[in-house]
Amino acid sequence: MNRSVAPGVVWHDTCPATWPQWAREWACSRGSLTRRLVALGGGFAVQPWQQGVARVRVGSRPVGAGHERVMRRRLVTLKVQGQAVVLAQTLMAVRGARSDWPFWNGLGNRSLGSMLFTNPAVRRGPLMFASLPASTPWVLGLCKVQGLTTQGHERWYARCARFELGRGVTPLWVMEVFLPRLGQFSQDIK
Repeated sequence: MNRSVAPGVVWHDTCPATWPQWAREWACSRGSLTRRLVALGGGFAVQPWQQGVARVRVGSRPVGAGHERVMRRRLVTLKVQGQAVVLAQTLMAVRGARSDWPFWNGLGNRSLGSMLFTNPAVRRGPLMFASLPASTPWVLGLCKVQGLTTQGHERWYARCARFELGRGVTPLWVMEVFLPRLGQFSQDIK
């Protein structure tokens, strides 16, 4: 089943066969992306760029309806061997209590995955996959602060999932965009 959230962005329940092999290998993984990146060796780091309340456009995520929503947002770059390989955005509804996810304010340069995948009460919903336009604002913003070139990129390969901690608890939406240089590491993954 496909979920269209904005012109040009269609979310799929399965990873599109048209994606490059390296992107499929990374995006289709069901486990913790953090664990896979750490396993590469040579240093894994999280570089936070923004955490706070922000206006988020529909089309930059498959969360709810409407043209623009105010949400709590965290933007980070994941690095391996000093190279940016993944851009990540985490969203939480403003109406939700921050205490639903007590670690939210204290993450700093720690990986969100290290918190989510070590808590047996956290459930990740189905993965969704999309090719985002090269003009996706939050991706362009992170590329700019990282000094990454966006020339030659028509699409970004992304996945998204909803994380839940139980009934009545505000869910988290986590979106990861896989950068092409991650492809150089794909042969190392079993």
